[in-house]
Amino acid sequence: MKPFKVALPGSIEQASSLQQSFDVPFIAGGTDLLARIKEYITTPEMVVDLKRIGGLGEITSTDHGVRIGALVTMNDVATNLQVKEGFPALAETIGNAATPQIRNMATIGGNICQKPRCWYLRHEGYSCAKNGGSGCWARDGENEFHAIFGNQVCAMTQPSNVAPVLVAYGASIEIQSSVESLEKREVPADQFFLTPEQDPTREVALKPGEMVTAVILPAKNRTERWSYTEAREKQSFDWAQASVTVLYQRGGRRGDHRVILGAVSPAPLRRADLEQIITEGNLDADCIQALQEKIGEGSNPLSQNGYKVPMLRGLMAKAIRKLNDEKKEG
Repeated sequence: MKPFKVALPGSIEQASSLQQSFDVPFIAGGTDLLARIKEYITTPEMVVDLKRIGGLGEITSTDHGVRIGALVTMNDVATNLQVKEGFPALAETIGNAATPQIRNMATIGGNICQKPRCWYLRHEGYSCAKNGGSGCWARDGENEFHAIFGNQVCAMTQPSNVAPVLVAYGASIEIQSSVESLEKREVPADQFFLTPEQDPTREVALKPGEMVTAVILPAKNRTERWSYTEAREKQSFDWAQASVTVLYQRGGRRGDHRVILGAVSPAPLRRADLEQIITEGNLDADCIQALQEKIGEGSNPLSQNGYKVPMLRGLMAKAIRKLNDEKKEG
């Protein structure tokens, strides 16, 4: 690992100024960045440590919803009572992610800003659209875990397991900078995660000097019936190969459903066509069959990841059955 300096700013303004002036990365839990540094994927001269900045490690609840500071650990999010009661899909998703050791280190801000797990991107010998070159090695190479939707420019998948759930809940990402004109802003989660068509070099809507300061979950979208299902190659520490998030009658509003697919596209993929089927159906066998027939439409499987289409069909059926189980229990 190449030696590097560590800056310890005491405020968001100082951290932002350092990052922008020296073009260096932020570090919080370090579960992603340190791994990339050790593997010489990135070799910064300095990193900006955010852990001494006050006010970023708290979870607060108001009538408008729950605000989760960017430095709150994943474990603290998953075990927080307000999150578990108001936004259980998020708590369960995080609770099943990674390992207890990593959940106690990783932060929610770092999770949504982590870099893709594409092995071509994480190998110094390959130049591609994602790291400033052109083309996508995965399209004609080893692509078992890559995207089956939106993979024309780059076949990476969004690695954050909480990203689809945040999009489903209509969360906002609070962003702050030292630049006066961009001092603070909120970006809807479905606009925060970028696709390669929007910008192949970025995964999230952060500009130089900007940092995530909080994730805001709106109270109006608290939902009693929900499901999150995913499949992994192994149940221990691993990333999802595909996931399905369903919120049924979001916020108690009839017909307001969300179906978000994860780990099959460069950004969380909302499927309004599947939501319409749920609106028109009775969550019975016919509804499940219609969803399964529809879910693969628009996909473009590569040479080694076509299995993700039937995997999504199975996860979709499991998600609807879970909704029915919740109704029986209620």
